Amino acid sequence: MWYTGSTCWQWIEPGHVKRLGISEAMAQVNIREARKSDCGLLLQLIQESAIDRKLPRPNFDAKALEENGWGTSPSFKSLTAETEEGLLVGFVLFFYTYSTWEGCSVFMEDLYVTHAYRRKGIASRLWKKLVQTALDAECSRCNLVLLESNALAITFCEKLGAVDLTKTEGWHYFRMNRDAMDAFLMTKKSIDGVEIRAATGKDCLGIRKLIQDLADYEKMPEGPQLDVKQLEEDSTRRPPFFKAIVAEEEDTIVGYALFFYTYTWDSCGVYMEDLYVCPSHRGRGIGMALWKNVVQASTDVGGLWCDFSVLDWNTKSINVYKSKGAANLTQQKGYHCYRMVKDRMKTFIAE
Repeated sequence: MWYTGSTCWQWIEPGHVKRLGISEAMAQVNIREARKSDCGLLLQLIQESAIDRKLPRPNFDAKALEENGWGTSPSFKSLTAETEEGLLVGFVLFFYTYSTWEGCSVFMEDLYVTHAYRRKGIASRLWKKLVQTALDAECSRCNLVLLESNALAITFCEKLGAVDLTKTEGWHYFRMNRDAMDAFLMTKKSIDGVEIRAATGKDCLGIRKLIQDLADYEKMPEGPQLDVKQLEEDSTRRPPFFKAIVAEEEDTIVGYALFFYTYTWDSCGVYMEDLYVCPSHRGRGIGMALWKNVVQASTDVGGLWCDFSVLDWNTKSINVYKSKGAANLTQQKGYHCYRMVKDRMKTFIAE
């Protein structure tokens, strides 16, 4: 099984077409964007995947799926595998994320193919179509999370060029669940002279400076590739790629938290991409106030988690996160952060 976020993937693809020519397999199944009218069949596949993985069955109906994917504020996108007879036999679910290093990215949350259509190259085609969709949207990365015990999926991902950032760079995946979030939000503290507020486009210059400071702190000399103009465009588009909270003192941005909404087929939450406070302003509760605003953004939409990643050497931050109820899923459950970068995504499409 492939586990991602709070759900898991069933690995169903050995990397080749077995007993069928490639052209024959492609003729049998069409990979396309999911439509609102697919929700009934898509829900059946989601329920089947839950049973297959021995997970609780989803507690929502097709109408809720329609709202989450095609409502006023869509939370996810999906691609489907459809037979010539109109039967949906597989899907991939994903959503757009944001990197303060390179801009828009995509997160592959779930991938599933029904038993009767496995070993025919369908999973690879779903993933390739996702990567092409991401490149068309000018995404720089394709991210996913896998369990370290899932050797088959890991082997395939690494064969395609996805890199295990948990091994190579020491990133650990953390989650604060709803109970911990509720307890965290109960504590309130004002900070003299500091305003905590939602960021606007005018704040992007100050945020960009702090993004560079964070890159230096995390010992990443290559630094972020974004300039102020792109950051402003990405924050003000509709819908925006990300949201940010800033801490301002005497007309100067002294801290920020940047996040985006995430989705699995059972619920939603947020991912906190960055949380940073200038060294000269630490120890005053600014970081906690910024984090609380991110957590509040999750609970405001009924979210069940606040996720983030931390480098394993950053023990001071790790201890703070744990003290507030965040769990290290890399240590507890073996979550590893994987990434396929843009150059490899282009190569994958060409193969």
